[in-house]
Amino acid sequence: MDALTNSLIQVGVFIAAVYIVGFIISLINRLFYHFVGSSKAVVYATGFIGTPIHELSHALLCLVFFHKINEIKLFQINSEDGTLGYVNHSYNKKNLYQVIGNFFIGVAPILVGTVFLILMMWLITPLTFDAVNAAMRVKGSYADFGTMAWGATKAFFSGVTDWRWWLYLILVIFVAIHMNLSKADLKGTIVAIPFIILVIFAVNFIVWAINKDAYAGFVGFMNQGGIYLLLLLFMSLVFSLIALIPAGIIFTIRKGAGRA
Repeated sequence: MDALTNSLIQVGVFIAAVYIVGFIISLINRLFYHFVGSSKAVVYATGFIGTPIHELSHALLCLVFFHKINEIKLFQINSEDGTLGYVNHSYNKKNLYQVIGNFFIGVAPILVGTVFLILMMWLITPLTFDAVNAAMRVKGSYADFGTMAWGATKAFFSGVTDWRWWLYLILVIFVAIHMNLSKADLKGTIVAIPFIILVIFAVNFIVWAINKDAYAGFVGFMNQGGIYLLLLLFMSLVFSLIALIPAGIIFTIRKGAGRA
């Protein structure tokens, strides 16, 4: 493949895929609250753990990209607009690194939230973690993604006989349902997109022009990184769908009781 094709693939994997997954998780979030209702008890019960993780993920990436955190609320109740938490930050608009950081800060709940859940998997149910990690580290191309994703899914559910897996599942439900991206999150990412695309294309063409052999190694590295990112995003969808299951059960029971 030439530098142009590889650049387009990298843009699709590292940017478009994140937006697509973020959109799906937001739909799952809305469906979750449709199923369980809009009672404050449900909102606060799920948000007590999930919201601080969501906001801390924004804050962590603010620190990584040297943004100034002006104000942070990890969890609040009875706000006028219903906002459970927020991170107010500012940055130097002339600093390319900080501008690009807006993208990663905006999508942080998905990326950091998924990494957090995988780390908790390692702590709470290590055998399941070992199985999932082994499935995700299989070397392959994008054509093999479906096989690797299915392997990771089977590996995750292999722990159902362990009580610790069910304990971990509760944490998944609380965190995953709050990995959705708000309109403010998405709006903040837009300013970074042109610069990220420019950097991806520039790096590809510069390395390609300097040394073709080095470029082949660079592309291989980026492809492996892209596959692993896609697997993380896939697991974030698995986690979010798991959170939707008990809500669907509650909705079905309530609907059935209403007809009785």
